[in-house]
Amino acid sequence: MPYLALSAGTILILAAVRYKVNVGIAAAVAGLIVAASSGGGTAVLTDSLSEAVVEPSGLTLLLSIASITMIGNIMKASGALDDLTRGVCRVIRDARVVAFILPSLVGLLSVPGSSVFSAPLVDSVGRSLGMTREQRVTTNVMFRHGWYYIYPIYAPLLMTQQISGVRYSVFVLPGAIAALAVFALTARTVFRKECRTSEPGSSIDDGIIGSCGCSDCSGSRVSPGVGVNTSNEAVTGPGALAAVSARLVCSILVAASPILVVLLVGVGTSINFSIATALGALTALFAAPSDGPYLKEIARRFREGAVPGIDWQVVGTVAGTVFFGRTIVNSRVLASMTVGTGSSVSVLSLFIFGFALPFLSGFIIGSHLPAVGIAGPLLVPLLSGLPNPAGMVVALYMAAFSGYLLSPAHVCFISTVQYLKADVRSSWRMLWGPGGAGLLLGLLFWAVQVAANLM
Repeated sequence: MPYLALSAGTILILAAVRYKVNVGIAAAVAGLIVAASSGGGTAVLTDSLSEAVVEPSGLTLLLSIASITMIGNIMKASGALDDLTRGVCRVIRDARVVAFILPSLVGLLSVPGSSVFSAPLVDSVGRSLGMTREQRVTTNVMFRHGWYYIYPIYAPLLMTQQISGVRYSVFVLPGAIAALAVFALTARTVFRKECRTSEPGSSIDDGIIGSCGCSDCSGSRVSPGVGVNTSNEAVTGPGALAAVSARLVCSILVAASPILVVLLVGVGTSINFSIATALGALTALFAAPSDGPYLKEIARRFREGAVPGIDWQVVGTVAGTVFFGRTIVNSRVLASMTVGTGSSVSVLSLFIFGFALPFLSGFIIGSHLPAVGIAGPLLVPLLSGLPNPAGMVVALYMAAFSGYLLSPAHVCFISTVQYLKADVRSSWRMLWGPGGAGLLLGLLFWAVQVAANLM
């Protein structure tokens, strides 16, 4: 009976994704089904609910996710994101570096579907470099998402840590290796000169240009010793470049300050992470400069960015999936698979729950968060008897991310293809070079962890 309940709950979550029903609600119902079918009944239900939304670890996660989604929306409302991209355009003269940085900066917002904000910028820079439309799609998708292997305030990574109890530091080394491989192969794919084509409005050179190609810099060419002021006018004279550069760096730091506050306080100190993200939201609300009356601008940001800023669907998805995971653990529905020592867990079960299921979930759903929410609660109970279980959790996270990154249902991929009017099939095939490398590295890491735990 418990296995039937678990199967029914998993199918319910997949059906919710398929028919665009809130995944958090479906996961919560699935948790209720698992709890009702267990021997613990009410005790399993109350314990799981408390661990998901009441106890400090669960509450911290939900508050952090709420604040992170709010930060992204406030930064858009305040114009901080625009200031950030304009500043980068004016400081960096190599368009290839700009093409890497712009989608990366938008990725720091960690808002689902926000690749559409960087698509116009990447389109303009890509034209100046002579990229094909498909190369621009790959640039926007891969340079934005590659950081999510290790980005510490990324919602799926936070939820994986909550479900498993694995520390962030365990994710850093394998994630960094995978991210570097993805970035390197993406650069090789999109910056190849033999693939360059000329389109109307593009100005192809060797990648060293006076402007980044964005609308704010178009038509300007910066030479050594020449600065650009806030009106995009050339400024010459002794120390002009240094003075302008200092102002630009300062404006970039101010625009990026909400994210910097979260990273420095949340990762660099022992302060509760929900407090760090709340400080980041407050920084987004108050920090960026305003052309009009300051108090009116703050009120506008609060009204347009903070109030509607929390993505309750993301928060609900996290709450529901964590609750589902806790019911599986507390009901011991998979207890028969974890009895005894780690040798009782087979390579096949670890492959199914630790790699194949998370990859296929991310690939089919086109989203990382539900993929982790489905596979994580099924894998974690299997790891209780293993000597080094943390690495298996990292492998699951990497597999789910690879499925998400390569999915044709990935909303960032689809929206970028539509904006750039690129060929869907060619764009998707191009993703498989760098994305496939991340998948293979994840599989290799999974194999090493299996060997370390079972052999």
